[in-house]
Amino acid sequence: MRDAAPLFRRLFPAAVAVSVFAALAHAGLVAIAARSIGLELVYIAALSFLVALFVALPGGAVLLAVVAILKLKPLPSLVLFVAAIQMVAIALEISLFEGGLDDISWQYGLISIPAALIAWYSSVYSASRQG
Repeated sequence: MRDAAPLFRRLFPAAVAVSVFAALAHAGLVAIAARSIGLELVYIAALSFLVALFVALPGGAVLLAVVAILKLKPLPSLVLFVAAIQMVAIALEISLFEGGLDDISWQYGLISIPAALIAWYSSVYSASRQG
């Protein structure tokens, strides 16, 4: 991956894929916790999609820049994606819900770990296979 262009061409599709997954996963977790399905889930999914996209685009650009600058191979870049996205998820949960480290919900791991894998696969892995 000598050239960063293939990575950045994958930024928007990867961010959308991650945002769709986050929206569906978050709405699904809420539906399970509330034991009901309704119009509220559509609002939750839409809001989750927008928040995830708002975070995924600039965050993904930074991650892809780090991968390109450091010329990371796929496995180290995967570790970077998982660690960085997990930290962002924890920071967002703490800041949005005004909690502390003791209040971190394991459910966000159910969303952030697969989201990191989707982001990495949709961007770095795909670019490394093409180039």
